[in-house]
Order: sequence, then C-alpha cells, then structure tokens
Amino acid sequence: MPITGIGSYDATTGEFNVNWEQANLELAPAGLLLAGDYTQASFETDRTQLLALIAAATEAAADARDTATARDVLKSALLARGKQLRGAILSKVVDNSYLKDLVALPNFTDTQSKFIDPLNALERLWAKINAAGAALQLSADITLQGDYTQAMFAADLTQLGADYYAANQAEENTGFARTTRNNAMAAIYERMKQYRAGATSALPKNSPALANLPRLTPAAGTTPPALVIEGVWDNAIGKAVFTFPASMAKNLAKLQARGCTGTTYRGENEEFIADLLPDATRFETDWGLGAPGAKICVKIYVMTTTGNENGGKAVKIVRPMV
Repeated sequence: MPITGIGSYDATTGEFNVNWEQANLELAPAGLLLAGDYTQASFETDRTQLLALIAAATEAAADARDTATARDVLKSALLARGKQLRGAILSKVVDNSYLKDLVALPNFTDTQSKFIDPLNALERLWAKINAAGAALQLSADITLQGDYTQAMFAADLTQLGADYYAANQAEENTGFARTTRNNAMAAIYERMKQYRAGATSALPKNSPALANLPRLTPAAGTTPPALVIEGVWDNAIGKAVFTFPASMAKNLAKLQARGCTGTTYRGENEEFIADLLPDATRFETDWGLGAPGAKICVKIYVMTTTGNENGGKAVKIVRPMV
C-alpha cells in the first residue's frame, strides 16, 4: 500500500517491516543495513514510536475540538444572557448615570479580550444596579429567565475565562503533537526510500523480497476520479449533510470522510471522520460542529483496492448562530 496520507503510514510501514525481515533472511547473516548502521530492528522501533505519535496527535486534536466546543457553547449562552440583561435594564432603569454604562454586546467571532470585556462591563453594571435597587425604585434584584442571577452570570464569566485558557492550551498541544508526528513521518519515509534503494541493489533478481517490494507512491494511472460534493447545515437534524454522485472508480474499496476544523483544509491536519460504503451518495455528521458558529471543511475520499485515493475539493460548513 503506497503512502497517500497520514492514515496509510500504519499499513505501509508494516509492509516494509515484513519485507525487510524477509530480506534479512535472504541476506543472512549480515542482513540489510542502511546509512548509519540502521537496521530492521531500528525501523521497527521507529515504526512503533510513529504509530504512538499519530495516535497522540489524533487524541490532542479531539481534545482541542472538545475544549473549543465547550468554550463556544458557553459563549453563545452568555451572548443570549447579555441580550436578556440589556433588555431587562432598559425596561427597568431610567437613570442615565447607569444607562450610559450599558455597553453593546460583542460579536461571537471577536478575540478573547474583545469578547469578554463587554460582558464583564455588563456584569459590573448589573451588580451596581442591584446594589442601588432601592434608589432606583426596584422591588427586587434584576434576574433573567430561569431565575438566572448576577452571581450566576459572574460565575459563568469566570468559567469562560477558564474555557478560553483550556482551548488555547489544547490548540498549542495539538500543534506540538502534529509537528512531532510530521517530523517522525518524514524521517521514516526517508528510511523507506533508502530501504527500497538498498533492497534493489542488494537482493538477487529471483528474490521473493524483491518481487514483493512495497511501493511508496501510487502506480501511475491509478488515481480514482474525485467526487463532486455539496454540503449544507440541516438545522432540523442538527448535522451537516453532504450529497454526491455514486463513485465510478475502478477497484473501488470504500469512501471515507475526513475533515479539518476551521475554514482551511490542510492535509497534514486532516482527521478521520467515518468510513462510508462504496455506493454511498449521502453522509451526515456533527463532527466539529458542536457549537453555534463552528466551521469545518470536509472531503469525501474515494479509496481503491490498489491503495490510491482522491479527496477532491473540500466543502466548507458553517453552523449558523442561534
């Protein structure tokens, strides 16, 4: 199986490892060595480490999605509370010395400080109005729907700060994990190139190992045609819906959905979402769309039994704000 993406490293390095073991038997007792006395055992160790790094990067990305979703769900809730609060203040307070401090709500996409600062200002105003309730002729403290109080608003703002920190830290961890994984993939890819060159040079023409030497790149002319995909957010089911024609690829094995969070699709950042049947023409998912305002890019890969694949163009989905 050739290298076509992150997901192919497991199978491909496994094929190279088995082939190298066979080559060592044929070239016993010396076996096949690469530059720097690099052995099959060294390759096997590096492969084990690489698979662990791939898994770690996947886990880090999932954690980053989860923490970002928690943050954004709370952001959306606080914006709704802020709207309610502005309405409550405007309906109950007429003293301009208080109303002059009634700031506008932030935009959901504002940076952290620009988002939190106006909400903090509203919380301080809420507390100030409650403290001056008698002077303002208020019969009770201002509360919002569901008996939501100023203290609850303050606590949620504190939690939002913690959620921002967790999301930022998770994003940094993901970047580090991906860079470490990418470096390991590049290193082992070079070793597989060296191995192919060494095996071709050292093994005899009738060698079983040489006859079954794994490929690193797909054979020419085996790339399947890409699918033309359309995607929309379906509010009724709370998922993104993708539709596409049935694949006409030869040697079709399956379809596979992969995605990136945000509005830019980068192959080194793509993540597995789901395997689809070869004859699938529709796919639904809420992956990466756990909060209003979330954005993802998705590709539906056509994958063949010859180890080639084609994801075509990515489709962007934006979950609307409530």
